[in-house]
Amino acid sequence: MADINLILGGTRNGIADLPWSEYREFPALNPSTIVHGLKSMKHLRYAWEHGRPDSDAMLWGRAVHCLLFEPIEFPNRYRAWSGRRAGNDYKAFVADAWEDGAEILTESGRYSLAAALEAAQGFVSDPLVKRLIAAGKPEVTVFATEGNVQCRGRLDWISTVEDCIVDLKTARNITAKEFGRDFYKFHYDLKLGLYRRWLAKVTRKPWRVEVIVLENSEPYDCVVMPIPDAVLDRGAAKGLEIIAKVDECINAQYWPGVADGDYVALDTPVWEMDDDEETVEFTEDQ
Repeated sequence: MADINLILGGTRNGIADLPWSEYREFPALNPSTIVHGLKSMKHLRYAWEHGRPDSDAMLWGRAVHCLLFEPIEFPNRYRAWSGRRAGNDYKAFVADAWEDGAEILTESGRYSLAAALEAAQGFVSDPLVKRLIAAGKPEVTVFATEGNVQCRGRLDWISTVEDCIVDLKTARNITAKEFGRDFYKFHYDLKLGLYRRWLAKVTRKPWRVEVIVLENSEPYDCVVMPIPDAVLDRGAAKGLEIIAKVDECINAQYWPGVADGDYVALDTPVWEMDDDEETVEFTEDQ
């Protein structure tokens, strides 16, 4: 990962068609890193330096993204392996895939190539999904500057017919109430809000945002959820506050943690207290 100090003074704004490797190495702040600032700037700095560990679920999600937005590329990007992921044969298989720029899924099981192909049936026939991806561009990189900070984002899909940013999420439960909890738990409001803001800045026109939500287990049902502008505006505002703090932290060379040297009062749930008891705020004299 590049030195985080390099993100200050950036001047790149616009849309680009970049391979993932080049996008990843460009020194700029992205929403997946920015959200860690909701906990503390210390956590944001750690996320920048260490990235996020991969998992079978994340690999499977990337495969489903490819099937929706770039289906022609799927056979080149993903291969199936049957059996135990160990031994010389497996190592040779991995090496060949690496040389070809392909990722490896198991042949069967929950996060397998077969499951990804089955899950794809959940959206290929959906009329709303078909409309959103009728014409557009996948994996669009957008660069923008916020104050003195260089930022970047990678959008799943831009619909040129609908003037819409389309994002695919996989979830255990796709009902409005349950996915709504996930939406805010994983800070999608902040991420999508910044994507929309940056794309609007460089194109000088407004964009809608719609999320395709796909079940990550059978029967792989699918829904399309339009995201209200008010939700996106508030999410972007939270992101901008963190970006401003990043600028301050780099200049001060100080990245405070959650407490920043002060006490943190215990947050006691109401249901843990008896009806006749009151929570008492902790003070240093106690």
